[in-house]
This record gives sequence, structure tokens and C-alpha cells, in this order.
Amino acid sequence: MSIVPDVPGRKALHALTFGDDEFYFRALAFTLQNAGDTFGRFTALRYYDFNKLYHWFNLLDELDSKSNMVPAMASYYFAQTQNTADVRYVADYLYAHASRDPAHKWWWLLQTIYLSMHKLNDMDLALKAAKALQNDAVPIWARQMTAVVYEKRGEMDDALRIMETIKENADNIPDTDLKYMTYFVKERLHKLDQFKKDTAGSTPPPKDADNKKPVEKEQVPEGIK
Repeated sequence: MSIVPDVPGRKALHALTFGDDEFYFRALAFTLQNAGDTFGRFTALRYYDFNKLYHWFNLLDELDSKSNMVPAMASYYFAQTQNTADVRYVADYLYAHASRDPAHKWWWLLQTIYLSMHKLNDMDLALKAAKALQNDAVPIWARQMTAVVYEKRGEMDDALRIMETIKENADNIPDTDLKYMTYFVKERLHKLDQFKKDTAGSTPPPKDADNKKPVEKEQVPEGIK
């Protein structure tokens, strides 16, 4: 028996709903949730075909893109696979699912960031998901993750800019968030100042005016002092 059922085509999917997308969505989501664990068998996640799962996730979004059942199943269950490379399918799906509506799906962008940074070591995907969080409808603490991602990438100036922008433009900032932003800004400014001081004393080697190459020390023939 197969573990993950074959993915139907879009036309077949919509035909089989018989006009009730929501009922069929729930039935298929329940089937996917129990895939591989039927008839007394229990299957480790490393044996699942995540390419099929990825297409199932996106197909179910066509029936109900507002439900949190599929992204929750993807991030809390299937992302625990023993094959780390398969987490890529989950992270890509979560980003596609949440980036369409960050105001209501920002939580799944946070899950994308977590999986990208801590399981895939993909800072580009983490930054892409973090940028989608810059939305006025997203809680301030979640928007701060963009600055955290920039800092993890070593882009301190961008991290500082994001945090200052949030602080200057957000309304009704909770006291705890305001204190954290103030601390973040002061700490990063201190680090930037320290970096400038550390690099101020280091000067590049002199260059020849014509050739624009470092001047080499004159070689003294052996025996001549």
C-alpha cells in the first residue's frame, strides 16, 4: 500500500466536491493527516513522499485557503521528518500559503522563518518570509523578527533600520515591545560604533600612483647591508 495517496488533478478535485468544497476539504485533510497510519501500520515520516505532500498542501488550499488545518499539519507534524532536506517542501508551502495574506497568516510566516533558519540554514528564505511580516496588521513583536533575521545575516545596518522604522511609525506600542526596541537600537548602535573604532586604526597598504598596486618593499641583494 502506498503511504501518501496520489494527487488528483484540479478538474477532478473540483468535480468530486459535488458543490461542497468545505466538506471535501475536511475529508481530504483528515485522510492526509492519517496517511501511512492505517490498517494497523505506523510509518515513520522519513518514508513519506514529500513531493506528493507538497502538491496535496497546495491543492487543499484551493478548496479552503483560510483554514489553518493544513499549515498546522505541515509545520507541527510533517516538518518533524527525519530527512531534513524534506523540510524544504514544508517551508516553501508555508511561505506560499501565508504570503498571500500576511495580515491573517503571519503566524505561518514565523514558522517559515524558524524552519529556514534552524533546520534548512537558508537565510534567504528566512529573509523573504520576514519581509512579508512588515504589515501594519501584523503584531509588533512579530514584525521585529525581520530585524532579527537581518542581524543573523550580519546585516546590522538593515536590522537597525527596520527596528527604528517600526518604532517611529507604529501606534500604541506595548510597553514591553517598546523597551525591547529601545534596547535593540541602543545595543546595535553600540556595536556599530565599536566596529568603526576597531577598523579606524587599520589602514590599507600604500599604493603606487600609476599602477594602483601595493608598493613592494625593495629587495636588497644578499650580502649587501
